[in-house]
Amino acid sequence: MHVGFYLETNGGTPQNTEIYKALNKAVEENDVEDASVFYNNVDFNPTQSRFGMFNSADIWSFTGLLVATSLQNVARAANIVNKFKLAYLYSPLTGGTSDIFELMAISDKIPVITKSQEDADEVYRLTANKPLVLENFSVKDIIKVLS
Repeated sequence: MHVGFYLETNGGTPQNTEIYKALNKAVEENDVEDASVFYNNVDFNPTQSRFGMFNSADIWSFTGLLVATSLQNVARAANIVNKFKLAYLYSPLTGGTSDIFELMAISDKIPVITKSQEDADEVYRLTANKPLVLENFSVKDIIKVLS
């Protein structure tokens, strides 16, 4: 399976570092056929990657499972006509609740993934839709909950 993440920046933010570690592990353990990161803004990235990193303009050529990490990136990706399955990785630390109405709108259309039961309860409280909860943050678990 092809798995990609759509990030605001390719920089070494705590969330990005966690994603990069998960992608590197998935590639090393052959849990994915291919892994990619798409980003809007370029920044310093101290993590060595074993996957492709591309500007978001290249999403049009991606097929597979695409996980966006911001509501704005969900909206951008939803406008791309291509063969990828879109999901949203909810994180209150990266502005997950900055636009509650947008969160409510997307939760009816695409899967919302959370990294904890506490975050899942918050999404459910805000949207009345139950998100998918990861047991561990790994690409293998993301594929499992979205299948």
